[in-house]
Amino acid sequence: MNNTNEPLLHLPTPEQLHRALDIYLTHAYMGSPPPEPATELLPGEGDFDQAGWIMGEMVERDPADAPLEKLRSAAFRLGNTFYPNMKFRMSRPPKSPDFIFSVDCHDAVLQAPEGSADHKMLEELKAHNVKLADAIHAEWDQAGLPTEKNYFRYKILQAKRRKGSESGENSG
Repeated sequence: MNNTNEPLLHLPTPEQLHRALDIYLTHAYMGSPPPEPATELLPGEGDFDQAGWIMGEMVERDPADAPLEKLRSAAFRLGNTFYPNMKFRMSRPPKSPDFIFSVDCHDAVLQAPEGSADHKMLEELKAHNVKLADAIHAEWDQAGLPTEKNYFRYKILQAKRRKGSESGENSG
């Protein structure tokens, strides 16, 4: 029994994770196999221990030393064809037991002085990463995977249902 105010944790299913990762990798590597650093982070085929995978030693967790139940996010540095630091991220919204998927371009820290030789290249890389992340998010949303957009859509639907049932109870 959960005696704290913390909600019970809901991990994505192996099927959801495989689908999300397949979509990410297809877009990130344009249908080619990802390089070895990325493949080392992927779970095995079929069913697998989601908790063990999330708590793996190569996964970047926040907080880093938190047990699974207290984890706010887990990031998997899967990269893309042009930038090895882009991440598949699973995050928990505040006070939520659910994980949602996102793409962390992880390139905001890259800066070059305007007019320098690197400035144009960095801006093109950032634009590429945003376009790539948008395409991945759109396909995740269409597949009904747990994304921020789908999470808020579900929460709004829940609130409308609650409001509808409360108004029905009060009017009768």
